[in-house]
Amino acid sequence: MRKRKISLKVQIIYIALFVLIIMTTAVIYYVSSMRQLEKQVISSNQNVLNQISKRVDHTLQEIDLTMLNFLRTNDSHTFFENSASNDSEYLLSISTLQDRMGSILGSNFNMKSILLYSKRSGKLVTAADYYDLQDVPEKTWVKSLSESNQTAKWTSTPLNNDVLLVRHYPFTARARDSTGVIITQINEKSISSMFADLQFNDSYNVFLIDREGTILSHKDPTLIHQTIIDKSYSSSILSQEGAGYMTEKTSSGRQYVFYNHSGYSGWTLVYIVSQQQLSALSETVRNILIGLACFMVILAIIVTRFVNHRWFTPMEHFVVKLEEITTRHTSPVSNHSLSTDASYTDLHNKIQQVFTGYSDAERKLHESIPALKLQMMFDMLTGNRTKFTAAEPLLKHVGIKLFPANYIVMTMEFDNKAVMQNVGDHNLYLYALCNVAEETVHDHYDGVRGAAVQMNDYQAVMILSFASENTAENAATSLRFGELLKSYIKDHFKRTICIGIGTHYTDFPEIHTSYRESATFISFKILTGPNTLITSDNVRGWNSQSLLEVFETVDELIEAVKQVNGSSTELLLNELFDRVAACKLSKDTVVQLCLQVILKALRATANTELHEQFQEEQDSILFQLHNCESLQEMHTELGILLTGLLRALDKKRSNRKKTNELIEAILAYVHVHYAQSDLSVNYLADLFGISPNYLSKLFKEYTFSNFVDCLMDIRMKAAHSLLLETTLTLNEVAWQIGYTNFSSFLRNFKKYYGMTPTAYRQVYK
Repeated sequence: MRKRKISLKVQIIYIALFVLIIMTTAVIYYVSSMRQLEKQVISSNQNVLNQISKRVDHTLQEIDLTMLNFLRTNDSHTFFENSASNDSEYLLSISTLQDRMGSILGSNFNMKSILLYSKRSGKLVTAADYYDLQDVPEKTWVKSLSESNQTAKWTSTPLNNDVLLVRHYPFTARARDSTGVIITQINEKSISSMFADLQFNDSYNVFLIDREGTILSHKDPTLIHQTIIDKSYSSSILSQEGAGYMTEKTSSGRQYVFYNHSGYSGWTLVYIVSQQQLSALSETVRNILIGLACFMVILAIIVTRFVNHRWFTPMEHFVVKLEEITTRHTSPVSNHSLSTDASYTDLHNKIQQVFTGYSDAERKLHESIPALKLQMMFDMLTGNRTKFTAAEPLLKHVGIKLFPANYIVMTMEFDNKAVMQNVGDHNLYLYALCNVAEETVHDHYDGVRGAAVQMNDYQAVMILSFASENTAENAATSLRFGELLKSYIKDHFKRTICIGIGTHYTDFPEIHTSYRESATFISFKILTGPNTLITSDNVRGWNSQSLLEVFETVDELIEAVKQVNGSSTELLLNELFDRVAACKLSKDTVVQLCLQVILKALRATANTELHEQFQEEQDSILFQLHNCESLQEMHTELGILLTGLLRALDKKRSNRKKTNELIEAILAYVHVHYAQSDLSVNYLADLFGISPNYLSKLFKEYTFSNFVDCLMDIRMKAAHSLLLETTLTLNEVAWQIGYTNFSSFLRNFKKYYGMTPTAYRQVYK
């Protein structure tokens, strides 16, 4: 009988095929992963750079606003507008001005110093000094700045590494019309320390430059005030506005140059990342892929061996048996026939199991279509799929019909989510909303295709695609569709929805950009109110003046809370939300503003207990604010929080008043009965019905000394009078002021006055 090698050949073929597939897949996945990783690194670094730039601007704006408020005070007006004099009232005004400067420096660790120079008096004032400018030669640069028109801008001077803000007084006047100048110095390190959040910040590759290319802030102080004009990328960066990045080739390889231009300060934050730094991130991915590929090859060999043993070896035996049967010239014996039939039956059963498994797999594949549809939608919305030709077969498989170009994404959200019974009800509404949206597009619009998906627990997203390339027409169609969908939901679901509509984009990869825009627009629902369509036309940016008014109102509101003035707090809270509405801030920004109001109010009141309580409840407060669906709801929520704070402060103030009255009564008793020899903390605690520990604490807080020292002070002053105004003996003096032990009296008297009672009487009588 001829021996066959079918199973061995099959093993070799399949193992070679598996190895080829695994290696090809690993290479393709590695290449695509590296591209995706590079995109993610670029995107994340741009986002972090943008956040740092905003943080720098916020720090500078806050300092600028603080100094503008400082210049409005009467003491500032007195210094700048009056000539110097030795009049007590003028000197008191200067002292008050220095105290305020010290308070500002103490509350803002970013500020290094504040200098005020008056042209009328020629005086220079800081938080610690007051002198003529001509007496301090090293400060002559102050006078040169007072004569320059380059003010009201942040700048830097080569004299040191500090960042300066120079403003004339009045701050609307030019140099020749001004009466003085105020200079704010900021330590440059407070700015460069903000660079630490960047991913590759250890190589001193982050710096801040002005429009002339001069470095203003850097981890290496020796590089400050140097220029980047000689760099190949300098001309491109200095001519750009906004944020972005560029690549350039160097002798050591390619590098990425990220930049973010500030519209407030006019400075540009630059961040350079080399290809070697990015490549370091890929090493882990490469090692994992190599290990995974090796594991898959070993697994493929094991599986192939198992399948061969389970399926192909019996098949080979079956073929051998068939050959034996066909080549026999005589009839098979019964035993042999039974053996052949049993082998055939076993093979038949195994083949039937294969087909049954295939049917089950096909059925499971059809059942997984909704999950596959959900995955496809998420990939398109998040930008993980960027080629229509590659995605089209899968889209057809899951039943999604889209045109190859012209897309608008809509984010849909039900109003008044709080009335829903539970998350399950909300998910059911969102599922129905997706079905209604798809059916509405299919039934009412020709040349428009769409697909909808539930994006999270409270939002659904609709992708619209158009056959027409007319951007204006497609945008108008999406608005009509949104209105029709709103009406349907209101009529049939008895609920209302808000819809954020993204911008029209032509290319398939830009679907995720339109989605991000629509998700951002829906956050402005807090301003537009329920049952509205929100587009880019409804969302306009705020100007700096409106934002300054918001900050001013916040400061006034904090002062009202500090003064525990309920009526003023309510009026300023109304004014704050009116100005917030005028600024058209997003919901997340308003939530953060509310948290800042609460935090600043707690800091202003210096109440440690309330501050700790806020830290414990911060997540709960943040959740309540995020659940607000309108400015009015957020206004009410913040009002409730501030009212609770005012009540707590009022209660503490009332308790403090009672405490002060109690300690004053105790001190009055001590002044009258100091001669009692048994006068002690325990005696007074029993007399006034409080604990000895609490009484000791009250003495410490009110008199800044303990009870024993306070009692000794009263007795020694009484001893002074008795020694100088009477002829009593020392024993009689000691007894009359409460000392039963004469040696204790002598010891305490010498400790208090520095001499014995006898010597004291001889010297002063």
